[in-house]
Amino acid sequence: MQDAEELYSKTVSRLSPNERLRLASLILDGLAQEKKKAGRSVLDVLDVLPAGGRLLKTSAEADAYLREERDSWDR
Repeated sequence: MQDAEELYSKTVSRLSPNERLRLASLILDGLAQEKKKAGRSVLDVLDVLPAGGRLLKTSAEADAYLREERDSWDR
């Protein structure tokens, strides 16, 4: 399998600027669809952590948070 740089130099770079833009658009659309299927990202989870910072102070707090998060999946 070719790596991205080899693929670009052998094929993509030979496309017209408009075709390269279309290809970039197709790639980005595909990535956006994959992200939607994947559900919440780690950053989404970090955004809902308790106020006052993104870090939980103790392992007990982390366990409690994860337990609550898992429980929410069942609802």
